[in-house]
Amino acid sequence: MTKNYFQGTTAKPYHLSIGAVVVNKEGKVCCHYFKSVKIPGDLTALDDFYILMRETPELDETIVETLNRGLMEEFGITGEVITYIGSIQTSFPRKEIQIEKTTLYFLVNPTEIDHTKRKSDDEERESEIQWHDIDFLISRMKEQAPRLHRDDTDESSILENAKKFLAG
Repeated sequence: MTKNYFQGTTAKPYHLSIGAVVVNKEGKVCCHYFKSVKIPGDLTALDDFYILMRETPELDETIVETLNRGLMEEFGITGEVITYIGSIQTSFPRKEIQIEKTTLYFLVNPTEIDHTKRKSDDEERESEIQWHDIDFLISRMKEQAPRLHRDDTDESSILENAKKFLAG
């Protein structure tokens, strides 16, 4: 079996993900909220934080296929891509190393929402799906990254890009 070369490992600490800023008709952004979660490979629990949808491509999967799979597995959402809104590079701990992660983000219009369709064994299954004003999430993400000592929890720059695009 071929290993997924998009997944960061100890031998190759580079990771690629596809992310989404899902904005509904009311202008609210869909996100994960974790009251507390133990991250696999991390030594501590993370408390009180918000993140957007981020999914690792599977082998031979296109960017759009990854995006659509991630939307369904993490949120129970189908949607249409509006535009690409940028990328961020972060790092996160996995065992004794730091994984360098690049995430490509897309602005998405939800076309169908059924949170009960979330994948039951997905890593984000412990989250609560919430919809918030974009400014609330920008402010929270800027605050939570230094508090949690995890720069991968700050997606505020992507939300700012989405806000600029939506403003026209």
